Amino acid sequence: MRASGERDIRLASKLIWVLAACFVVQSVLEFHGRVNLTGTLGLSREALMGGRIWTLLTYQLLHSVPMPFHVLANCLGLYFFGRRVEERLGWRRFAWIYVLGGVAGGLLQVMLGGLLGHGGPIVGASAGVCAVMATFCRLSPDDRAMFSLYFIPIEMRASILLWVLVAYDAWCTVFPVDRVAHIAHLGGYGIGTLAVRWMDAENRSWTAWWRIPGRHKPRLTLVRDDPRAAKARPRDRAVRRADDWSKDIDPILDKIAAQGLHSLTEVERSMLEKARKRMTGNSPQA
Repeated sequence: MRASGERDIRLASKLIWVLAACFVVQSVLEFHGRVNLTGTLGLSREALMGGRIWTLLTYQLLHSVPMPFHVLANCLGLYFFGRRVEERLGWRRFAWIYVLGGVAGGLLQVMLGGLLGHGGPIVGASAGVCAVMATFCRLSPDDRAMFSLYFIPIEMRASILLWVLVAYDAWCTVFPVDRVAHIAHLGGYGIGTLAVRWMDAENRSWTAWWRIPGRHKPRLTLVRDDPRAAKARPRDRAVRRADDWSKDIDPILDKIAAQGLHSLTEVERSMLEKARKRMTGNSPQA
């Protein structure tokens, strides 16, 4: 049950409708109105050199027309991965990751595409969607994710899925077999990975940049046959429990300060309530 005045922000769902609407308008204008939106609003080296910086954003609203497979794939990516990332991080961070992924992927495609023979304007939201997918895979590496390979459903861990996608796009970049902007996909994966690393305050050192969040727990050293250590163990365990609760609750408090109480998920609300009961002594120690 939600408190009065709260609203459920679903930016990912709104983006799906925006992309679908833009696809319909683009199809009508390009095939019946003879308007070359791809050449005008698509991203290319010539467009950037000519000062059309806005194409870094507008190209993300366009797709290959009139066949809907391109836009459908991106909308499915936003539906399955985008909503979960938005629920985990909030709509503001989700929006930044999506937009920056699209901008960085587009710039990388423009800079390297010409060297590798990938010329021409590019369109599509794939780079932003890839950034969101990478964010999900890095935040929840042990979750099961499913994708379709030539209409064959394949299920695997999210962390493995990310490496499979990166390897596939890297291979198609070196050995181009289609007109897909695989370099832009790689730029999106990079932004998603960097975003998770930047938000993980404990792993901002360069030596820990590529570790998977939550997979490296601090080691506890036990001292045997020492009476003083035995007496200190209950207190040490209590301190460790308090530290663990602090690690879980601090991000929730930061989220409330930045986005308000309405931004919390049901899981976060439950954790906050348990912490309150523990502090007031209404809940037994675990």
